[in-house]
Amino acid sequence: MSNRLFLITLTCTLFTTSSAADLDLSPHVLAGIEQAIEDSKARAVAVGLYDNGEIQVTGFGQLSRAGSAVPGSDTLFEIGSITKVFTSLLTQTQVAADRLTWDDTIGSLLPELDFTSEAVASITLRELSTHTSGLPRVPDNMDPTDPLDPYMGYDRALLLSFLVAFNPDALVKEYAYSNLGAGLLGVIAADAAESSFSEAMQREVTVPLGMNDTGFEVKRDQSDRLARGFSAGADMPNWDGFDALAGAGALLSSVDDLLLFIRQNLDPQALQESLSAIREPQAGGETAFGWHIAEPDDDGSLYWHNGGTGGYASFLAFQPATGRGVVILSSSTEYDTITQLGFAQMSGETGGSQAENLDAYPGAYKIADGFVLSVSINSGQLSAQATGQAAFPLTASGDNEFVFPAADIKIVFQLDDSGNAEKLTLYQRGQATPAPRVGDVENMSSRPVIELSAAQLKDYVGEFQLTPAVVIQVMVRDGQVFAQLTGQAAYPVFPYEPDRFFYKVVDAQLHFERAGNRVTAVVLHQGGEQRAPRIE
Repeated sequence: MSNRLFLITLTCTLFTTSSAADLDLSPHVLAGIEQAIEDSKARAVAVGLYDNGEIQVTGFGQLSRAGSAVPGSDTLFEIGSITKVFTSLLTQTQVAADRLTWDDTIGSLLPELDFTSEAVASITLRELSTHTSGLPRVPDNMDPTDPLDPYMGYDRALLLSFLVAFNPDALVKEYAYSNLGAGLLGVIAADAAESSFSEAMQREVTVPLGMNDTGFEVKRDQSDRLARGFSAGADMPNWDGFDALAGAGALLSSVDDLLLFIRQNLDPQALQESLSAIREPQAGGETAFGWHIAEPDDDGSLYWHNGGTGGYASFLAFQPATGRGVVILSSSTEYDTITQLGFAQMSGETGGSQAENLDAYPGAYKIADGFVLSVSINSGQLSAQATGQAAFPLTASGDNEFVFPAADIKIVFQLDDSGNAEKLTLYQRGQATPAPRVGDVENMSSRPVIELSAAQLKDYVGEFQLTPAVVIQVMVRDGQVFAQLTGQAAYPVFPYEPDRFFYKVVDAQLHFERAGNRVTAVVLHQGGEQRAPRIE
């Protein structure tokens, strides 16, 4: 991939829109999307299929609460971490232009910094791209001016100050997903291109590939094509405050553009060498530069990435051996479900096996203080959901064993003498975590929502100390209340009584306590009760 002195602009006339009836979707995937929309877990979903040059696109739902427009091939969505693939592709353009190498260290590329840790200074671009740098998922000096736009205000100065001060006891060079690392890679690639990250991405990547709707902001002539962010019944603001960490997840795109990107990978007309270079397996074969690789030891290796922001979930995958690919873009925070459906489409899965009787498993299981895994049955499917996170489906894999392959999760239930689960063990990334059952899961999502005035909603705004390390931040935006636990996404909560709110994304409630007219604490109800006093 070279730093081209001329731009190759490609147009594609292959894209056609099909109805759901004639789209070659797996029945399992079709049912999953329709169920998500029916359950208000997604509002807009656009799906694109690529099969050896033939393309089909369809849309489900609607772009916004007020409008009736159905999403189509040119509807814009935030694509979140799929941006990381394009960040690595931009970096490769600079490698091909002899401005960088993948084994350059950040210390050599940022010579003005006086790193506290020599190990941090020795991190390579290869390690940033493959999540093996040892850097944390996000830096600890983030303090967004708007918690609903969590990367807002995190500029280059803050990023560099974190790197200078970061001094872990040991820098563990094994796979650990890092938005910080991908953001830093984007900063370095833009420096090498001698321009801003957005300008470099446009000049070196999106324009040569003909991806004219892929960028970092919604232009005026695109505004009516933007799907409004959505989470569990509530509108969500866009994450448009990215700065230094834009390389981790700032892009917006469309099914049209991402199908064109799949086509360019399978039948390249531009940036051929660069696209091929970033698919070279790295770090044990399960990652490439920016890509994850499924079945890396098989000729049928599948390249994929997913993404999620505060109101969007996305999935992109293609398989060179079969010439097939899929794109799913959604206004939804059902990140794991969208990923699972993407894999199911690529594998031709028709629904997976399910245990005959699921009634033994539902309940709330305590993973740690303030962290509960809720297991429930939804539309005949067993699903699990951790505190403050999205639900994910579980497929039976053995006696009392269930898996969610997309996140390498296995759950094994232990039954008591009456045949009901009394605890479970969660297996993920080589760790086994036992979790006793601590209560029932109460389905509150169908409860009626009451209306509260703006003055009443203002009472709840503030921060509440759940544990020494976890704060619940409550905020109001456009008449909607959101609650955010430390290190997790913000989710909407809905009042069903004065001072009592429920989540729709998880079976949990927030009950606010008062002293006189003032809210002094909130109690989180999820598999038990935990009180969080207001932070003064």
